[in-house]
Amino acid sequence: MLSLLYSIGMKIVTSSEELKRVDSAAKKVLPSLVLMESAALQCWFALSRLIERSSSLLFLIGGGNNGADGLAIARHAYHAGWRKITVLHTATRYTDEHAFQQTLLKEYPIRQLWLGDIDLDDLPSRDWIIDAITGLGLNGPLNEKLHDLISWVNHSDASVFSVDIPSGLGDRCAVSNLCISSDHTVALGSFTQAHYHPLARSRCGNLRIANPSFPLALLDSLNVIATVDDEPPAIPALNRSAYKNTRGSIAIFGSSEKYTGAARLAASAAFTARSGLVTLFCDPEIHEICASNTLSVMVRSYRGEPVEGFDAILAGPGWGEGREEILKVLLSMSTPLVIDADGIRSLARLIASKEYSVESRNAPLILTPHLGEMRVIGEAVLGRPCFLSSESPESFFSQLKAIAQTLDATIVLKSSLIHIVDPDGTITILEGLNPSLGVAGSGDLLGGMITAFLGQGFSAHDSSLIAGKILFKSALTANERIGYYDSETLLPYIGLAIKEAER
Repeated sequence: MLSLLYSIGMKIVTSSEELKRVDSAAKKVLPSLVLMESAALQCWFALSRLIERSSSLLFLIGGGNNGADGLAIARHAYHAGWRKITVLHTATRYTDEHAFQQTLLKEYPIRQLWLGDIDLDDLPSRDWIIDAITGLGLNGPLNEKLHDLISWVNHSDASVFSVDIPSGLGDRCAVSNLCISSDHTVALGSFTQAHYHPLARSRCGNLRIANPSFPLALLDSLNVIATVDDEPPAIPALNRSAYKNTRGSIAIFGSSEKYTGAARLAASAAFTARSGLVTLFCDPEIHEICASNTLSVMVRSYRGEPVEGFDAILAGPGWGEGREEILKVLLSMSTPLVIDADGIRSLARLIASKEYSVESRNAPLILTPHLGEMRVIGEAVLGRPCFLSSESPESFFSQLKAIAQTLDATIVLKSSLIHIVDPDGTITILEGLNPSLGVAGSGDLLGGMITAFLGQGFSAHDSSLIAGKILFKSALTANERIGYYDSETLLPYIGLAIKEAER
């Protein structure tokens, strides 16, 4: 039940329309102002833990109920002893709840200003900006005055706290639209698609959830679009009698004259993820180079013949262009297959030319694209441009599900987050937001680990989930201990993270 998951802290991603429905239904059980006061208190509790008593606070207030929440938070700040408070109203039309909150605020010695009456450069100094302008109701770009205000906020030295969502973001707003970049965001009731779009997540800063007294039965009724899994990785330990022939034998098809390192990185990651045997199939022209630098890997020249005896296959790292014929052979085999990098572009060309049929595939298939490769495979599958920055988070999640279902494949979308999308449309999100991992070869490490776990008998979903968690955990540890690094340096940390995950 969602209420049980909610009570133990599982993060749910739903739509803003669903939250509006739940909010309306909750108002039939509890008065609107009670819900509003509860939401404001939850936000104030979170904010008060971040700010000093001497901090100056600037509240940016929209005309809807998000702005009304902001006014209530300003009152709670005053009650708690904060005195350097300024409220800047950004609208001239208000909801009934907002008008009531304005009436309450008139009784307090809090400075109130209106956006149309002041120059932004004349605003008083502020340590914190509390963003309560648009909330979840935004469906399009901001007007010119709000555009200027948000640009001013994003160039300010102040710390920013957003109520529900950074203003300018929305499930149905283009992610390329201007929005506030917050340091902290408290989502009310549930996270939405806009919180977890790859290009929007970092704009929310430290993201947490609070329940503004919505009845749990209503939370149970939410349509769950995705879940955010922040549990530590856990995998069964190897049997004490395990040896190379029982730990999975995997094949990697990759490398080219231009990119000889990618497949070797993937092979090293596979060994570090407990594979017993790794074979690299490469072009004859680079066989000597690959063989001389990968002492633990069996290196073979490949000329397009079928291969047998492997528990899982990875295709694509460092492959280069023109690999469609080889990929057709691999797709025709009944071996679990992971396709990465140039292999994804080859698959897109096969789909576009109708040379690949999903019905012909009878084994698990995993694709591990970054956003650019996701656009390529998405266009081939959907027959139109997709995953553009001019599109909305709602469109992003819808397209992810459609592509995974159409291909009957697990999609592992790599960004500062990892979105794992199963063929049934289930989406699991892993939090990353670690810029030290934005280094060449990190995707090859992930592909190698996923293939290793597949070869050990894990499902496509579990292989992707475990590998993603291990990658993020090892990157965090490495960043804390040594700062920045190259992908090869990360390998020992992967081994340590897997050892710690064993149960």
